[in-house]
Amino acid sequence: MKRGIGIAYSTGWLTRNLVRSLGPGRHGDGNGLYLIVDPSGARRWIVRVIVKGQRNRMGKPLRPDFGLGGTDVVTLNVARDRALEYRRLARQGLNPKFNQDVVVPCIEEVARTVHVERLPTWKNPKHAQQWINTLAEYTFPKIGGCRFRKSGSPRSCRCYPLSGPSSTRPLGAWRSG
Repeated sequence: MKRGIGIAYSTGWLTRNLVRSLGPGRHGDGNGLYLIVDPSGARRWIVRVIVKGQRNRMGKPLRPDFGLGGTDVVTLNVARDRALEYRRLARQGLNPKFNQDVVVPCIEEVARTVHVERLPTWKNPKHAQQWINTLAEYTFPKIGGCRFRKSGSPRSCRCYPLSGPSSTRPLGAWRSG
């Protein structure tokens, strides 16, 4: 049977066995879904869509690639479902990068979660409490409500102390009082 003939729209050309056995390269499943196999053997899914009404710098249609995850986490059927959802958003003129229903935690939530998870590893409980108290006093008021979207944005630089005891005295002098 020729490729694409007699195959339903929702199913592609790849199978579960092919996903596990294909060699390095970019392997298409159809409808913009690709399996990327690295020379190291790592396997991941991407979907390429054309966002309706949006153009790149060259004036051509915008064709962004979106990562869907590795094959060990995202199965073939889940990748096909996500690719279909991304294509629906793109067809409506919405960029899937900015229109995902993903809950992104804020910095304070992540820090408090890490604190609770790492609490047993501290040699002294007082140090663990000092760590979270320092974040609560200096970091959370400035960037605690920021969400993790882009790294390297100017807002992420606000947590560095520009004034206060550490900027005027060396660390040893500050600790000695």
